[in-house]
Amino acid sequence: MRVTFPYMGDIHLVLEPILRTIGAEVVVPPEPNKDTLAIGTQLAPETICLPFKITLGNMVNALRMGANTLVYVSGSWSCRFGYYGRLQAEILQEMGYRFRFIELRRDRLKEVIQAIVELNNGRLTQAVARTAKAFRLAWWKAMTLENAYKTARETLPVVKYPDKCHQILLEVVKEIARANAVKQLKFISESIADRFQSLPRNGRAHILKIKLIGESYCTIEPFVNFDIIKRLGEMGAILDPFLTGPRWLGFHGFRIGKNEMTFVQDIAKDYWRYCVGGEDANSVGHMILAAREGYDGVIHIHPFACMPSTVVQPTLTKISNDYNIPFLSLSVDEHTSEAGFVTRLEAFVSLLQRRRMLGKKALTG
Repeated sequence: MRVTFPYMGDIHLVLEPILRTIGAEVVVPPEPNKDTLAIGTQLAPETICLPFKITLGNMVNALRMGANTLVYVSGSWSCRFGYYGRLQAEILQEMGYRFRFIELRRDRLKEVIQAIVELNNGRLTQAVARTAKAFRLAWWKAMTLENAYKTARETLPVVKYPDKCHQILLEVVKEIARANAVKQLKFISESIADRFQSLPRNGRAHILKIKLIGESYCTIEPFVNFDIIKRLGEMGAILDPFLTGPRWLGFHGFRIGKNEMTFVQDIAKDYWRYCVGGEDANSVGHMILAAREGYDGVIHIHPFACMPSTVVQPTLTKISNDYNIPFLSLSVDEHTSEAGFVTRLEAFVSLLQRRRMLGKKALTG
């Protein structure tokens, strides 16, 4: 069984060892690029969102690389994301590709377990043991990745040479990817702070802190958001995403961290009582939290024509006014200009810096 899954940020660093440890041969599709987008745009319905087009291009590339099994988080809810896998599978089958399609959803749990047992030649005990080992390793990989990215986000705005910071992060991520034992991951995690701390500082005293909210794929995937975390860091701001790749897997793939999600959505209820899909309630809740915790601003990023992200925008504007916290909304599709995107970021950072200098007077706009 040669298994693949859609590429999104760094989730392959967690998913690949899980699948490999339980006995599958894993095909990781290439990192998204303009060619991936061109393939997906050509095959997808014209008005569907950007993440669908890119992940469809992912699947075509993976099938060309020899994958014969597609694994997809799926479901039946108001956001179209729940139907991505099934719709993409139909498109790919019409193109003549033949593959096994496994949906990760509650009512298909029996099928998932059967596939794991098949991978272990029908031996249930071996399948259980390998699965437990796989999830333990993946948990530590996810935690170590979170530690590395958080430390890099906080270090980048204050270092003299940003390229050195990027280089250290790249080296740490490669070490995490190669690690096959929890002991190795613990060692890497303990070394992260010292490695970033060794970099010379630029003397910048006031660092802006900005919350990133919005649609999952746009928040997590650097190709879609033009590497927004890195760009803001180089401009002198810490961009704190409400969701990362490992956290997305925890919430949506394996239902880990449900209490945190419930906490955030409870905070949102004064403004957003009923969920319409996607990350609507999470975006509202995290924006309120950001204001209470003293963040300088909030960026909301989403695909063009994304229903939940479009519907929630008036509410985000009201929160911005009520809490006096600046808010920038960024809509992206395959026609989005990188230069125009960066110009808007620069203008927003300039606004926040001026606002900080004037003592957070009402300069929202």
